[in-house]
Amino acid sequence: MDKKERIKELKIKIAKLNKEIDEELYAMEGPPEEEEIQPEPPRGLIEVLSSELYELERELLDLEYSEEEVIRRNEINQLIHQDGYIIRDSESVEDYLSRKEQAKEISKLISSKKTLSPLTLGIYGKWGEGKSSFLRLIEGELKIINTKIKNDKSAENQYSKTHFVRFNASEYNDQDKIWFSMLNQLFSEYEKEHKIFAKIKYGYFLLIKSLKENPWSFIINLLILFVFIFWILLYVKDKSVLEVIKDNTLYSNFIGLFTAAAVAINIAMPILKKISALSKPMSEKVISQLKYPDYRNLLGTREQVKEHLDVLIQAWVKKREDKIVIMVDELDRCSAGTIVEFFEALQLFLPVESIIHVITINQEAVCYALANSNMHFFDTEIVSNKDKLAFGKEYLEKYITISYQLPHSQNLENYINHLLIDQSENDLNYIFRDSEKKALVEIITEINNSRRINPRELKKIINLLLLSKERIMNINKSDKAVFILKFEEYLKWFLFKYFYSDTADYVVNYSKRRYKNNRLKSFKMIKTYLFIGKDKDNSANREDARKLYKYLDDIRIEYIILSDEISENLIVRPKTSS
Repeated sequence: MDKKERIKELKIKIAKLNKEIDEELYAMEGPPEEEEIQPEPPRGLIEVLSSELYELERELLDLEYSEEEVIRRNEINQLIHQDGYIIRDSESVEDYLSRKEQAKEISKLISSKKTLSPLTLGIYGKWGEGKSSFLRLIEGELKIINTKIKNDKSAENQYSKTHFVRFNASEYNDQDKIWFSMLNQLFSEYEKEHKIFAKIKYGYFLLIKSLKENPWSFIINLLILFVFIFWILLYVKDKSVLEVIKDNTLYSNFIGLFTAAAVAINIAMPILKKISALSKPMSEKVISQLKYPDYRNLLGTREQVKEHLDVLIQAWVKKREDKIVIMVDELDRCSAGTIVEFFEALQLFLPVESIIHVITINQEAVCYALANSNMHFFDTEIVSNKDKLAFGKEYLEKYITISYQLPHSQNLENYINHLLIDQSENDLNYIFRDSEKKALVEIITEINNSRRINPRELKKIINLLLLSKERIMNINKSDKAVFILKFEEYLKWFLFKYFYSDTADYVVNYSKRRYKNNRLKSFKMIKTYLFIGKDKDNSANREDARKLYKYLDDIRIEYIILSDEISENLIVRPKTSS
């Protein structure tokens, strides 16, 4: 008799024995209560039948396992392995988290002519939630509105054109005052947009501002210029310098010398400086006047910043009533001192019309930084985290006009599909096989319903799985491989262990203690006995963990233990105090 026929025969015998045992139990005790566990071993006929059943099940497990190993080894030999790679943690311009509609709503409010600037919008979310990508979505929607304004008169009447300035606070150099960095970024974007005309336009508005503030200086310089030109036409003509001195009176020569010096100093030299400055970026030219550490010795430095900012707004957007959107990102990654300094610098920009700030904020990180840098506001030396959060929230309310909590994505399937696509392949092959990808999506979706998974954590999980896949392939193809582990099995156990490590440890410890009898059994065959008596798992998240048991049911204990050994080196657990 071959293996397949023997397996079929064993299954028939096992089914028959199970039926006989059930009939005996019913005859002795009546119908069993639901999920009731009989701790006492059966006696008499039931004991004999159970012993026979145990031996048949052992033989069946051995035969099925040997058949399975042959199939697994053939699959490994035929499998075309696709090398994986590490997914970098970067913002995305695509909407894989179904947040495009929210970005569109915010963009319309920002662009609306009825929305009066200045104002500040805070995008709140924890680290890794996708705040930077959300900023990109908002920028993308604003660009769409800008295009509509060009082509549609009704859109032009409804919306204002917006200009974008990205400011990454984490790249800010602590050697410079942060408002200089922001002003520098504004000038850089303005010059990038207007190119060579940027300097001409800015110079024109700077001249107009100067004329308004010092009209008499302009009039006097103009009169001096006219006198100098008149003197040249009247006294110089085609004469040499010696002839001019000899032929003219001392009085006329004095007038000529005085006006020539005045024109050179007040008109010619400034013009030459302006011409030489055309080769320099505007941002470098303006900021060089206010650079650290000179600002400490400059009285009215902030007033100078305001003046340059006012002129820039006039040149850039004032006439057309456009809006400048300053998108501030990565603020919560800065030091506490820099965060405080940023909000102090914001006071310079908040009153300026035409500017709208959109700031990403991790509320806890920013609130703690603000509180820790302002401990003198508290009455006691020991301040609770609750009080620090309350202080930080109150502090932020002075600056943030509108607070927007980044929505949690309930459907991560699109994002997972995006992460698993091999970008190097033109036909967009997936790094995981279909069954592996399907299992990942189903389990992550199940967990995400009860425990929030952010995009950054999901990238981390997939990177760990990619690393694991390489490891498993190497183990399976090794000459010393005793067992062939399928990556799909490993993936299911890895996710279970990653999110519910205490319960996973309990399952492995239980299985190892009963390794001899249980190693070939499936998880489904032993899970009934996992929570009985002294082996009871008391972890707080056991109920959530049990929701994932269905994904482990068909995995043999042997493979679970092997998967656990591989994943142990990849899952970093928080340290516990002894």
